Amino acid sequence: MDWSRTKSIFIVAFLCLNVFLFYQLQEFNHANNINVNTTTPFQEVLHELNVVIEGDIETEPTTGFHIVAKEVKVTDAILNLLSNQKAEVVNETTIVSQLDVPYQINPDEDMRAQLKVFLEDYVYQGETYSFSQFDDEKMLVTFMKKYEDKVMYSSERAPLIIQLNENYQVIRYQQVAVEVDSSGREQEFLSGMKAIEILLNEQIVRANDTITHVEFAYHSSFQPVENIEVFAPMWRIRVNDDDYLVYAIEGSIQDIS
Repeated sequence: MDWSRTKSIFIVAFLCLNVFLFYQLQEFNHANNINVNTTTPFQEVLHELNVVIEGDIETEPTTGFHIVAKEVKVTDAILNLLSNQKAEVVNETTIVSQLDVPYQINPDEDMRAQLKVFLEDYVYQGETYSFSQFDDEKMLVTFMKKYEDKVMYSSERAPLIIQLNENYQVIRYQQVAVEVDSSGREQEFLSGMKAIEILLNEQIVRANDTITHVEFAYHSSFQPVENIEVFAPMWRIRVNDDDYLVYAIEGSIQDIS
């Protein structure tokens, strides 16, 4: 028996159970909500309440899975893909790399677009990362991993951190190598419009509110165990200036403002 693989299976099962129980509890806490009048189309309800949704939003449900990210060892084959830099491996799963020549970023132009090109040219699987935030005091840019083009928001450290100098030049980066896969059975996901309806039922969305951002993504709510992290499908919705997560399977809500 491959004990390492068996242990990983047990850990994933344990983490998935924790996620399931957590969101079941969240759903129980919101069980006594106020339902929208089902005889009136929901979009008409929004119109009557003068609730504005900026941008397009999905109205049909889809299907999918929870996903699991596991740190993996950085091999020589991976290092050999990295050119014009001096890369070292720390703790077997982390790449710490110093560029041979600083990579210039123009702060007066689209930083995200410029960094996207940098990732594709310098970082292992760079196309699978999404811009998260820029700390202009520490000059650090953080990125999150993507799965099937959807962002994975980790509760722990960002899997990719880029260091700029005072001249807006990339000088080094740190990357945790991870392997991402689906887990559990395929389930139906709520549509983005249904997630907004749930927020309205809970009186989080009220008359004259503006919904400025709606994004389907994956979020982890628990610390990794044995370098394994489970991500749940979520709708990330901004109501005015406040951000909420709606679990795309059961509809439970988290305030992350």
